[in-house]
Amino acid sequence: MEWIEWKDPNHFSDRVMDALLKEEAKNSLMIGVLNNVIQGVYETFQQFTVEAEGELLAILQVTPPHPLHYIVVNQEREDELPSFIIPHLLENEIPFTEIVSERAQAERFGKAWQEITSGSREMFMSQGLYRLDHVEDIELANGHMREATTADQAQLEAWYSAFEAESGLRSSPPEKVTKAVQAMLDREEAVFWEVDGQVVSCAKRARPTENGITVSFVYTSPGARGRGYARSLVADLSRQILETKAFCVLYTDLTNPTSNKIYQEVGYQQIMESAWVRLAR
Repeated sequence: MEWIEWKDPNHFSDRVMDALLKEEAKNSLMIGVLNNVIQGVYETFQQFTVEAEGELLAILQVTPPHPLHYIVVNQEREDELPSFIIPHLLENEIPFTEIVSERAQAERFGKAWQEITSGSREMFMSQGLYRLDHVEDIELANGHMREATTADQAQLEAWYSAFEAESGLRSSPPEKVTKAVQAMLDREEAVFWEVDGQVVSCAKRARPTENGITVSFVYTSPGARGRGYARSLVADLSRQILETKAFCVLYTDLTNPTSNKIYQEVGYQQIMESAWVRLAR
């Protein structure tokens, strides 16, 4: 097997995109981040492939401090890949402490990590990847969807930090939160559900691919929960996305039955179980 590091994201895209597009919805995270890398969204990134005699076996991408994303292309080689990949990551001091992959692949990688490093692995989040092609005809809550504007910066920053805390994510420093929200507004990604002039829930479009867009950052103010606002917002936003795209995708925490239920009511169907694993040495 051959370990290849790609310095030019456009060349990396040329090498991997055909393979990724064969399962575009399942690989939407990798594709969307890669497109953002090409557009200069991330300050730092590293991209790798594992190949054998010209055949693509695995694809890896990391945009620190985010997790390393790992996709196995050739399932017949899945058992031997982690023990080949991990020493290369360690030797090159690739900055990552977490990995995201299809669940079986993430668990296989974590087991090999323990054996090679004598370190530890911990399941941080078991995630469901859902796809939607048609929005169900559901009753919407009182209120309406509207686009976020620069006047909403403070509200989005507060909810961004609250979303991280409730999701168990590491808290971003204030300057990073401000930068992330500013980028969200600049790209016109964020939307609100508004009731009687008050915003109660938010979401955003993220990581567009050739035929799809990810719905993410779904958050409802604690005092407004249980009234169907998030479900209505996701339904309206998804319906809008489907005017120009073939499908929407979103990730859920599989341990949260409420969120999984409301997305299924909208019409989302689970297509993959993903795992986010934290690693230590």
